[in-house]
Amino acid sequence: MILCEDLRFSYPGDAFDLRIERFAVAAGETVALVGASGCGKTTLINLISGILTPKSGKVTVDSVELSAEPFAARQRFRIERIGLVPQSFELLDYLTVRENLLVPFRVSSALRLSPGAMARCGELAERAGIAAQLDKFPGQLSQGERQRAALCRGLATSPRLLLADEPTGNLDPDNQDRVVSLLLDEAGRIGATVLMITHDPVLLPRFDRVVDVLALRKGGRA
Repeated sequence: MILCEDLRFSYPGDAFDLRIERFAVAAGETVALVGASGCGKTTLINLISGILTPKSGKVTVDSVELSAEPFAARQRFRIERIGLVPQSFELLDYLTVRENLLVPFRVSSALRLSPGAMARCGELAERAGIAAQLDKFPGQLSQGERQRAALCRGLATSPRLLLADEPTGNLDPDNQDRVVSLLLDEAGRIGATVLMITHDPVLLPRFDRVVDVLALRKGGRA
């Protein structure tokens, strides 16, 4: 599902330099990304999703060399095939939670906003414990509720790949367990591949594999 080869990326005017020889994730696999803050976990997620493009090397996702595609094609691919749960949530303040969950269907003609899709969003919200918040705006939600809404939006399209950047970072232990269970159970149900960043060692046994990004940068292969 994911193959990064001879990857190099740096930010303009910054000493940060990400180099990864090889990183692969099989279809249907669940992988936890770990490592110290600033080691490049979020950058790697953004390269895999096509938000960023490497300075050299290539990123192939679902048999598409995404790093070679133009911006519009990468954006379309991300909306249609990837469920992205960013650390900053990126909910639209002027839309209700329900409308935020349905955004991918509004912006892509390839995704059909059917009664089934709308029902799915309601079911995901129920399982995430935010069904009562669906008609509220993001500004009326707690940090944890916004985080769960972002997760539900990422799952709404039944993506082939789910990329989640610390989706449990602002949650208490009970809601943390609920969110991880929703993420992994739903991924198993639809056959999705999962790549999730986490700093919580308690969660690691729930994944098929744990990959340390700092070890990758030191020449490791995964």
